Order: sequence, then structure tokens, then C-alpha cells
Amino acid sequence: MDAKVQNQIKTCEKIIPFLRVVSNTTRLKILCILNEGERRVGEIQQFLGAKQSYVSQQLKFLKSNGYLESRREGTQIYYRLVDPNFPSILKSLKSTFK
Repeated sequence: MDAKVQNQIKTCEKIIPFLRVVSNTTRLKILCILNEGERRVGEIQQFLGAKQSYVSQQLKFLKSNGYLESRREGTQIYYRLVDPNFPSILKSLKSTFK
């Protein structure tokens, strides 16, 4: 088989996990919100207009997959983006889909 095609397939296989994460519209929106800076769960929920339990489920998923970190301050939990690639990916997507 063509080595160039094999390399393309290997590259695509590295991209697939990220696409699975952002294929969920709520998760993509959460990443976009957190791209602007750290936010409390309640703030994220308000931006999305979604139920707190669903937002928390998606935040947990993103955190367990290495895209977010959280910290507790009293009764509040704050989330922040830690994926170093997401800001540049988002910028590229925005310029592509104007």
C-alpha cells in the first residue's frame, strides 16, 4: 500500500478522539465558553440554558479526557481549559466557517 496514504490514515486516527469530543454540541460550546477563561458551573449552565446535571455530566467527560481542569472555591467549582491545542483549532474553525 502507498506509504503516503498510510501516513494520512495514521494522522486521521490521531484526530478521531478529538472529533468524538467536539461532535457533541454541548461539549463544543463548553470548550468555546472556557476558551474565554475560567468559569463556574452555574455560569456555564446559564450560557447554555441546559440542566445542571447534563452540564455537569459533560464537564466530567471533558475533564476525564484531559481537556479541562477544575478547582473548588468554597461551594463553587470552577473549570478551565487545559488543552493547549484547542484555542488554535477553534481559531482555524472560525476562519473556515465564517
